[in-house]
Amino acid sequence: MSTIGIILNGERKEIPAGATVADLLVIAEADRQPVAVVVNEQIVRPEERTSRLLQADDQIEVLVFAGGG
Repeated sequence: MSTIGIILNGERKEIPAGATVADLLVIAEADRQPVAVVVNEQIVRPEERTSRLLQADDQIEVLVFAGGG
């Protein structure tokens, strides 16, 4: 299986080629919590995550929502 290199929350990571944003959330164990995802400074809405393919050198930020006050 071939892989591509991305930057996830500031750290280089190898993921399978052809992975989507939804796949990345599973890999990063962030698929069961409310998160915002930004790819190359563009927000990826939840309904777009299964169709948004990741490319080599994409810069992704996964932001976890935290409650509190």
